[in-house]
Amino acid sequence: MSNFTSPVKILSFNIRVAICERGTSHHWPLRRDFCRDVIAQGGYDFIGVQEAWFSPDDPDTDQAGDLARGLPAYGMFGTSRDPDTANGEGGPIFYRRDRWELDANDNGHLWLSDTPTVRASRLEDATHSRVMAWGRFHEIEGGKRTGRTILFSNTHLDYLFEHTILLQATICNRLLAERSRPGEPVMLTGDFNSYERSWPIRHMLGETLPTAPAIPPAPLPLRDAWREVHSNEPDVRTFHGWGRPTEDRRIDYILFNGDLRVVDAQIDRTQRDGVFPSDHYPLSATFV
Repeated sequence: MSNFTSPVKILSFNIRVAICERGTSHHWPLRRDFCRDVIAQGGYDFIGVQEAWFSPDDPDTDQAGDLARGLPAYGMFGTSRDPDTANGEGGPIFYRRDRWELDANDNGHLWLSDTPTVRASRLEDATHSRVMAWGRFHEIEGGKRTGRTILFSNTHLDYLFEHTILLQATICNRLLAERSRPGEPVMLTGDFNSYERSWPIRHMLGETLPTAPAIPPAPLPLRDAWREVHSNEPDVRTFHGWGRPTEDRRIDYILFNGDLRVVDAQIDRTQRDGVFPSDHYPLSATFV
């Protein structure tokens, strides 16, 4: 099922939520075109975006709407994680219309809580509601489905308490496992706010956590696309804080499961005269 007609290119990109930068040199209208160009120039099949603000009535902060309008070759699937479906922060998925078709009956949003189908629900210690957007995408060629599919998902985990992030990771993995099909590639992009050897990432990768016996092994062990290519390199940062990094390690990931080989993985450190498109570097991977 994973013998796709050509390589599959993925991007994970935390674009920094607009409302937190209003009135600063990083305000969304000043970097909107830059973010769009970073996405458009890569020729990606799928883009998982984190911290996209939905605000159709405010042109200065409507990040999701701006990207949807500025990327006509892409479809967008996503919603606010908040009670108001049209306003608030979310993590939409963008996909190439000419190659992929979202299954209208096999997609959705699930909140990383004890009640995943309840909009805006959260774990007790979570700072915000956290949502996973997911969809089954059919490969199309010549206007027809090839019979090959990908289960693609995108999320953004909490940042404060590692035990909360670990619980969110276990919920996320379980929900993906419940929706996966034998032989079908599964991909998960996201800002996990977790380092490589942290409990949440180790769980996602299928490791047993001896220090957390209450956490069962992941039902869907995933692989880290970056490490598939850069197995011997030191850890590298993806959050840079507008060029003022406070950490040296990666917190953004492209994880996957299935009969795929990663042939390239890059961190895009593009800037224009000292201006960055976001406070995170975009992370990409190419699969065959």
